[in-house]
Amino acid sequence: MPIRIPEKLRQLFQGENSMRLVVLAGLAGLVCILLSSFFPDDTDESAKTETVPLQSEETAQVQSAEDYAAALEKRLENILMQIEGVGSCRVMITVSGSASYSYAQDMQQHSEAEQIEIQREHVVLDEENGDAPLVEQIANPEVIGVIVACEGGEKHVVRELIFEAVHAALDVPSSRICVTKRIHESGENS
Repeated sequence: MPIRIPEKLRQLFQGENSMRLVVLAGLAGLVCILLSSFFPDDTDESAKTETVPLQSEETAQVQSAEDYAAALEKRLENILMQIEGVGSCRVMITVSGSASYSYAQDMQQHSEAEQIEIQREHVVLDEENGDAPLVEQIANPEVIGVIVACEGGEKHVVRELIFEAVHAALDVPSSRICVTKRIHESGENS
């Protein structure tokens, strides 16, 4: 019996029958695709909405330049204290400007004869009775200088490690980074 099945298939694909079979298979595939659009999708709707978080200016975490610099200082202090030889440290970061926002736009293009008309409108979200534009991107202020005062700041090896770490973390050139030895305040324990 196993020999007869391949022989039957071979006969189906010979001559004019093969062309009819290929055309019928293609039509059956198209019918399946068309019918699939009439059946509901079984995927979870909440999974679809969670993949692209939408934020308006009011719901996004909007930070002032000072708040942004303070948050960076704290994060940089925490990581620098993990570098061997740095010890206790304090960081000061100066920034230029403030955060800038890029809003999502919907663009429609209409063409008539030789003219092309492009209409752009901001995408607006209904924020519970108040419309708000959809924030597409937030550009933080530019870091223009960093000062690091640490216990190991007098050692050249430690200074070089701090220069490299600050440059890697904030993309600030070494000419705008100052590393110095930290003095102990009278209320501090050694």
